[in-house]
This record gives sequence, C-alpha cells and structure tokens, in this order.
Amino acid sequence: MLILLTLLSVCGCTRNEATEADFEIKEMENTRKDSSDSAREQKQEEGSNKTELSETAPVEKETATEKEHAADSKEEAYEKMIESSLLSSGNNFRMKKVMEKAARGEAVTVAYIGGSITEGAGASTYKNCYAYQSWLSFSEKYGKENGKNINIVNAGMGGTPSALGIIRYDRDVADYGKTMPDIVFIEFAVNDYQEPTNGEAYESMVRKVLNQPNQPAVVLVFSVFKTKWNMQDFYQPLGAFYDLPMISIKDAVVPELEAGRITEEEFFSDEYHPKDFGHQIMKDCIGYYFDTVAASKPSDSDAVVTDKTLFGNAYEELKMLDAGIQEKEIIIEKGGFSGNDKELVGLYYAPERRSFPDNWKHEKDGEKESFSMTLTCKNLLMAYKVSSKDTFGEAEVYVDGEKVGSYNGHQENGWNNPITVVLLKEEQVAEHRIEIKMAKGNEEKEFTIMAFGYTGR
Repeated sequence: MLILLTLLSVCGCTRNEATEADFEIKEMENTRKDSSDSAREQKQEEGSNKTELSETAPVEKETATEKEHAADSKEEAYEKMIESSLLSSGNNFRMKKVMEKAARGEAVTVAYIGGSITEGAGASTYKNCYAYQSWLSFSEKYGKENGKNINIVNAGMGGTPSALGIIRYDRDVADYGKTMPDIVFIEFAVNDYQEPTNGEAYESMVRKVLNQPNQPAVVLVFSVFKTKWNMQDFYQPLGAFYDLPMISIKDAVVPELEAGRITEEEFFSDEYHPKDFGHQIMKDCIGYYFDTVAASKPSDSDAVVTDKTLFGNAYEELKMLDAGIQEKEIIIEKGGFSGNDKELVGLYYAPERRSFPDNWKHEKDGEKESFSMTLTCKNLLMAYKVSSKDTFGEAEVYVDGEKVGSYNGHQENGWNNPITVVLLKEEQVAEHRIEIKMAKGNEEKEFTIMAFGYTGR
C-alpha cells in the first residue's frame, strides 16, 4: 500500500489523497499481528518507501502550488473576459425597481426575444441555454424563496430578424396583453444582416417596450458568429441614444479566441450557435451586468423616451395578422392560397410547436386565383417561407395594382425558415389592396405566406 502511496505522489496526487492513503496503511499496520520474517521485511520496505515519500513531498507541494497559481490565473482571465462584455450598464433606474420588486416577493417576468441563439440552439438541453440559465441565476439571487416569484418568457425563434421580431412581439412576448414583462432582453445582433428596415424595426421594438405602462427594463445583447462578426457597431449608437445597458459577447469572446485561451470548438457548436460552454459564458456576462446594477447607486431618474429617433419608429405599433386572426376591417380572399403549411421551422426544444401555424399556402395542385386583401394601413410587412424543396416557387406581390416585388419560396439553403420583406411604407394611413399571385410559369408551385405585420394609424 505504501508503494501505491509513493506512486500516487509521483503521479501528482493531492495531499488529501496521500494523507488518506497513509492513514489506511497505518491502520492496517496496527492490526497486523504477523511477526514473521516476511512481515518484518515488508515493514522495512515500508520504511524505505516512507523515506522516499518524505523526499518527494516538497516536489508534490510545489506542484500543488503551481496548480493553484494556474487555476487562479485562469479564473482571473475568465473574470476579465466576462467583465469586458459590459459595454454600458446604462440608466439603471428601471432595473433597480425590478430588483426591488423581486426582493419583495412580487411576481416578476423576465422575457427574451431574438433568434435561434436565444431560443437555445447549440445547447445540449433547453435548460443549458443562456436565456434559461440567466433567468435561473436572477431568480435565485434576486427573487424571494429561491426565486419562486420570477417567471420567464423565451420568445427566441430561429431565423428571426428584428423585422419579424416586431411582427410577433405582441403574440410571443406579451401574449396579446396577458403578459407584461418587467425585463426584456433583445438579441438580434447576428440575425439582422440585410434586415429590410435598416434598423427601424429594431428601434421600434426598443421603443415599444420602453413605452409600456409598467416601464420594463430593456437590455441589448450582442451575440457573435464564429466569423467573429455581429452588428453591434450599428446598434451600439442606438443603445447609447436610449441610455440602455449593452452586453457584447463579441467583445468578451473574440479576444480570447484570438489569443488561443478559448478555442472555437469549445465555444461554438457550428458556424452560428454556441454550445453549452458558450451559453454559460453568455449567462455569466448577463449575471455580471445584474451584479453591477445591484452594487451601483440608482440613477437619479428614468431615461426619457422622446419623439426623437435614430433610425425611426414606423413599426412601433405594428400588429400581427395571420389566418387565425379575424379583423372586421380587413377583407381577405384566400383564392388559391387556402391551404395550410404544416412543415414550418420548429422550435429546438418544442418541436411540436410551429412558428406560424395559421398561414396561407398555395398548393401545387390547388386553385390558381390570387390571394387578395384590403386593409387600411400605412406600413405593411410580410413573412414568407423559404424551402429547399423544388416544389416551391415564386410569387408576385401587387399593392394597389402596382407590382412591388417577386419573392421566391425556393432556395437551395432554405430550411422552412421565414423571410421578412417590406411591402408598403407610407407617411399617411390609407386603404390599400394587396394581391399575391404565383409568377408566370410557377402556377403549379407552392408558396406559403406566414404572416403580415401592419400599422393601422
């Protein structure tokens, strides 16, 4: 047994392990009653080994110290990485109020809206995604009775830019007025590449949340792709304009990747999504922001949302319209788009749910009449599906008799995801007639209209 102890020492076992092994050996020696020559020889060998162990002990102690220093250094580097994510803590007036509310035991709702990263893509389970983990951490640290009073709404959806986010905000975050979140994390920094409203949908969402009567706190999260790219340079001025907290995963992670302290394989599960470790880093970055707020003095007053904008707020009061919503003022004739598409992008951890189940689909063997809609509005967005199946084709959209665009529902890299386009943007409200028909030569093809978003005043 002492030979084993010596080997453990040479192999770098801890002092606690060595002590336990030594105690076991001494106990065996005390109970041993054999006085034979072999026993005496064994004890002599044990004595020799004890001497060897004593000689190697300082080396073991030095190794343990080196390991402790290495661990401390690694922990310090991790902490610095997390701290570098906080671009700005912003005006903390609202967040302080939410924390006080949580500590009193009142119900608090933390909401997240964004793309597939927010939804949880790349994490091994939903409970390992950054949204769930940061909500759990906030609940346990700032809630009452281990956070029983803190609720979560995760409105992350794959393939969602802010233009589609503002369409589905009322449905997926506010549940048409049934839910009033106290904190809203907005994460579109990697999904807004070629976003069709040039930032106006993003700003409209920020303003929509800030102007809610319960005064929710808004936090901007800038996630990052493996290419080390995101749109924070574009959206950071907006965050400063509204004095919002901004958390940059790019600023935290990219220097570590470039220095080799973190590898791409450790952080990313694919080109776009973080794996569990990446989601943990995102959660810790948000946790650092919470801790910063908790340790800070409250801002003197709430930031004022004025009529001034940076990009615009045309979509601030946008309403969603799909086949399941009935509005008396809106006249819809389905025509050949009377089918229902059941093959839509599903949610990563709720595959039974579909993103836009109440849709209008043109079947390949269906009627050939156009889809038509008459409504009073000044802004109109449309979300349609793209599929890798060659059974999907191109549709044309006309507004008041004029063609505004042709949209192809077939793309080689399509994965039943939504694409959002602007059909109408006017200064004044007016009645408009929308017509959607299959392009020439595509009459036998499929096309799915997922939903519309419109402003009626």
